[in-house]
Amino acid sequence: MISNGMNRVLFIILGDFFSFLIAFISLIFIRFDSSLYSWAFSTHALPFLILYVFWVNIFYIFGLYDLISIKPTIPFLKRWFFALFTSFVVGLMFFYFVPMFGISPKVNLFIQVGLFGLFSFIFRRIIYSLFAKTFTKNTILIGESKYLKELETLIDINPQTGLSKKISLSSKVEDLKDDLLIDGTIIIIDNKKDVGEKFLLDLHNRNIEVMDTATAYEKYLYKIPVEYINTEFITNNINIKKDILYYIFSRILDIVFSLILLIVLSPVLIICGLLIYLEDKGPIFYTQTRVGLNGKIFKLYKLRSMSINAERDGVKWSTGKDDPRITRIGNITRRLHIDEIPQMINILKGDITLVGPRPERPEFVEKLEKEIPHYNMRHTITPGFTGWAQIKYHYAKTIDESKEKFEYDLYYIKNRNIFIDIGIILRTIIIIFTH
Repeated sequence: MISNGMNRVLFIILGDFFSFLIAFISLIFIRFDSSLYSWAFSTHALPFLILYVFWVNIFYIFGLYDLISIKPTIPFLKRWFFALFTSFVVGLMFFYFVPMFGISPKVNLFIQVGLFGLFSFIFRRIIYSLFAKTFTKNTILIGESKYLKELETLIDINPQTGLSKKISLSSKVEDLKDDLLIDGTIIIIDNKKDVGEKFLLDLHNRNIEVMDTATAYEKYLYKIPVEYINTEFITNNINIKKDILYYIFSRILDIVFSLILLIVLSPVLIICGLLIYLEDKGPIFYTQTRVGLNGKIFKLYKLRSMSINAERDGVKWSTGKDDPRITRIGNITRRLHIDEIPQMINILKGDITLVGPRPERPEFVEKLEKEIPHYNMRHTITPGFTGWAQIKYHYAKTIDESKEKFEYDLYYIKNRNIFIDIGIILRTIIIIFTH
C-alpha cells in the first residue's frame, strides 16, 4: 500500500526512471542497426544516465513531483513542456562542455527527451488515476473550523493525495458509528486532546489514525494555521536555533551566490541604471527601511521602479503591475525582477539571507503584529531574498493575505534545512523565468 505523500513521490520518481529506461532502449532500437546494439549501449548508457539525474532535478524544480501537480491540468502541461525543453538544453550543454564520452548525440538526445517526456506523461496519467481511486484512505473530518473546510476542499479536488473524504456530522469522535471506523481510516479533528485517552488507544490498536487539524494542515498544505499556534506549540515544535553546519553552509551559499550574481549581471545593472536616470532624471537606487532579525531596522537596496514622489501621500502596499506609480522602465525591471538585484549587497552585509521570510516595512509590521497573532515569530530568524511563502503564494495586498503568507513562513521556520533552502532557490529561479 502506498501509504503517505513521501512514498507516493518516490513512486513517481521510480516511474520516471522506468520511463527513462524504456525511452533509452527504444532509442537504441530506433537509431542503430542490430550489429551496433552492444556498442550503442556501452557508449550511451553512462552519459544518458548522468543526464537522467539532472533531469530528475529539473522535474523537481518545475514542481512535477508535487502530488498536486500530477493532476492533468493546463498548468501541469505548461510546466511539463518547460521541464522537457530545459532538459534538452541541459543535455546539449552537457555534451558540449563534457566531451569526454566521445559522442555528441543531438538527434539522439532530442529523441530520448521526447520519448522520456511522452512515457513520463503517460505514467503520470496512470498513477493519477491509481492514486485517486485505488490507493486511498477513508478520511473523516470532524469540526466546523475554516481550516477543516480548506482541507475538505483539498480532498475534494485533489483525490491523488490519497484521502477519500467521509464527512461525519458528529461533534465527537466517540459518537462515530462503528461502520465508519474501518482499518486504515484517518480522523482529522480540531484537537486530539478532545478525545479520551482510552478511546484514542483503542483507535490506535485498530490502525485508525487520529490527527489534529494543525498537523494535517502542515502535512497536506505545507503551512501552519495561526489560530492553532500557542506558546506550547512554539516551545515544542519550532527550533529557532539551527546547528552550526547549517549556518556555515548557508552563509557560504549566500556569499558565493550574491557575488556571482552581482558580477555577471553588472552590465545589466549599468544599462538599467542609465535608463532609469534618463526617464525622469531621478535617483537610480531606492532604499526602504525593513525589519530584520530580532526586529533590527536596516536599509534594503533596490533599483527605483516607481516615480520620484511615489509615497507623497504616505506608505501603502503596492497594487502590483497595475500600480500607476510604476514607471515605464520600472515596469520592465519589475517583470524581469532586475530591480531586486541590488539586494545582493544586503546579503553580503548579512542584513538578509538567500532564503527566509521576506522582510517587511516597519509601518506594515506594526499593523500586522496587532492583527496577526505571533507575527513577531518572523523576526526570530534572518529574513530572506526569497522564501517558502514567495514560491507558494502570490503577492500579499491585504491583512488576510499577509496572514496566509505568514502561515507558510511558520512552516518554513519549523522545517527549514539546507535541502529546503536549495529547493526554494531553484524554484525561485524558475519562477523568475516563467512568470
